[in-house]
Amino acid sequence: MKDLLVEIGTEELPARFIENAKEGFKTLLQEALLAKKIGFREIFVYGTPRRICAFVADVNEKQEEILTLKYGPPVKIAYDEYGNPQKPAIGFAKSQGVSVDELKKVEKDGVYVVACEKREGGKHTEEVLPQILEDVIPRIPFPKKMRWGYEKFEFARPIQWMVVLFGQTQIKITIADVQSGNITYGHRFLSAGPIVLSRPEEYFSKLRDAYVIVDEKERKKIILDGIEKIENQVGAKALYDEDLLAEILYITEYPYAMKGAFDAQYLSLPSPVLINVMKSHQRYIPLVADVGKLKPFFIFFSNTFPLDEKIIIKGNEKVLKARLDDAKFYFEEDKKIDLFALYEKLSSLVYHEKLGNMKEKSERVKNIALFVAKALNFQDFYKIERTSILLKIDLLTHMVGEFPELQGKMGRIYAELRGEDQETCLAIEEHYYPSAADGQLPTTRLGIVMSIADKIDTLVSFFSIGIVPTGNLDPYGLRRCAIGLLRTLLQKGLHVCLKDLISVAYENGTKISNRLSFDMTMSQLTDFIATRFKFLMIEEGFEQDLVESVLEFVSHDPYDAYLRLSSLKELKSLPDFERLVVGFKRVFNITKNVENTYEVRRELFEKEEEHRLLSTYEEKRESYFSLVRNRRYRDALSILIEFKDPIDKFFENVFVMVEDESVRTNRLILLKNIKDMFVLFCDFQKIKSD
Repeated sequence: MKDLLVEIGTEELPARFIENAKEGFKTLLQEALLAKKIGFREIFVYGTPRRICAFVADVNEKQEEILTLKYGPPVKIAYDEYGNPQKPAIGFAKSQGVSVDELKKVEKDGVYVVACEKREGGKHTEEVLPQILEDVIPRIPFPKKMRWGYEKFEFARPIQWMVVLFGQTQIKITIADVQSGNITYGHRFLSAGPIVLSRPEEYFSKLRDAYVIVDEKERKKIILDGIEKIENQVGAKALYDEDLLAEILYITEYPYAMKGAFDAQYLSLPSPVLINVMKSHQRYIPLVADVGKLKPFFIFFSNTFPLDEKIIIKGNEKVLKARLDDAKFYFEEDKKIDLFALYEKLSSLVYHEKLGNMKEKSERVKNIALFVAKALNFQDFYKIERTSILLKIDLLTHMVGEFPELQGKMGRIYAELRGEDQETCLAIEEHYYPSAADGQLPTTRLGIVMSIADKIDTLVSFFSIGIVPTGNLDPYGLRRCAIGLLRTLLQKGLHVCLKDLISVAYENGTKISNRLSFDMTMSQLTDFIATRFKFLMIEEGFEQDLVESVLEFVSHDPYDAYLRLSSLKELKSLPDFERLVVGFKRVFNITKNVENTYEVRRELFEKEEEHRLLSTYEEKRESYFSLVRNRRYRDALSILIEFKDPIDKFFENVFVMVEDESVRTNRLILLKNIKDMFVLFCDFQKIKSD
């Protein structure tokens, strides 16, 4: 076995491209090696701004050889009575690329047929690798690709060099007119000249000597150690998240931490403004005191070992000062604006070319929010109408125009400065929550109402004009929007009819032209949200079959479906549950074509088991229906489990499909009643049973 190294050297890659490209490269390479029957121990993929590389440990030197039999026609038609090959044998041999003499006679399913032994694989790995890599590398996924020069080949950025080493053997491939070899390059500024590699194991140490830390774990530790060192110097806590850390990780090959400072006068700006300017625009890390108040310092990382730290620090401080001066100017100008005067001007701001302007969206959100408020017993309709006016107006402020990431936050801040009610102020910011799949949820009742209304309007509006996510393409974030809606309903424990929400949102979109029909919009969107519910629940640890059994209830009430699912998960481990599912499936299958339900007639019973099953049904029916109506699903499911023994005994001792039509029909009606009870809870047909 040998190690395999594949490095693709490029011009600077955008930081946001690298993580997905690494995952895609690993998956593609793994699938290709397995498809070619080449064994290996493990694949490691790394990324820096100038390279993506794969290190495959312990790769077999040869493909696995597979001997298979290709079966042909029966012997009796392949040969004549004297053993001479006939057309069927000759044709089969030709199709397999062998002579007739190489055919064998083997038994298959009791009949002797002719067969051909085919040996597949067995090639040396170094013979197969060029084909694999020339297929895999162009398919590495990037959000955007480019062409350069006269090339038709597309990649995230122009390829500058490639290294492909299998043990000490150079594997020659050519992509975009670049031929692979054993030469790589170190840090753009700290290392001079090419680096010759004789085997894959040298790669990491030689690049480290050339000021490139290839392994992200090692690079991340350097970053965290640098942050901690400056935290101790300043006596403050660094304010960063994993997204910011990942961006710093992928814009540096040799990260070096430094501390900058800014004038304390800028601390008069709202904290979200300062934090956004530092994090989103400059990739700086703010520092806060124990009480949460920002300090006039920041951490930044250079992608080089500086000869003079003071020059680099001064340059970054100068850049930050210019950004903070802009922010201060915009903030002071915005404070002079009458927020309510901006509402009418929202009509000049296009929401989407097919969906109208932001004023129209705000009006739709208001009307939907009034419906949501009634459903959730939130009676302060005046607050909803006032909040709806203020909801989107910060989009017209100077600050959000320059720093779009602050939408919602600046709306809250400006409303607070105006003296608006605190719940209204928070709702302006919270109606965007959650802004990421796992982001923070709204905390106030008004914020929850406005968040639900805004998200369902977005979903219905886009679906009604035929804009839906396809494959990896979701430019309007509709998957994230649906997940945010579901998380809000589920984690806040809110019972809202999804179909009613969609109906109200569709009714309020009358100004949107060329819409799909209501039924088509409803069908597509409910399926879309149910699919998001399915993936969300599986991520939370629910078994797929249980999730699928409650999906039909999502379109009515997602939280209701979640409660049913939780009860199933809780009771599935009981021994009787498995037998109950098996019994129900027998009930379901035998009553599949029974549509009408009549009164069950005891006088037609012939077996004690029929009486017992009907008695159980009559005894438990009302309490079960009451529990389901009151969403006491654990207790309702416990009642269904009590049917296990009566159902088992019934099928053990009662033959349903007897010749006597009246007896047969009576038994089917009894079972149909049982089935109707069960399907009221979930689709037990979807639950797996051993």
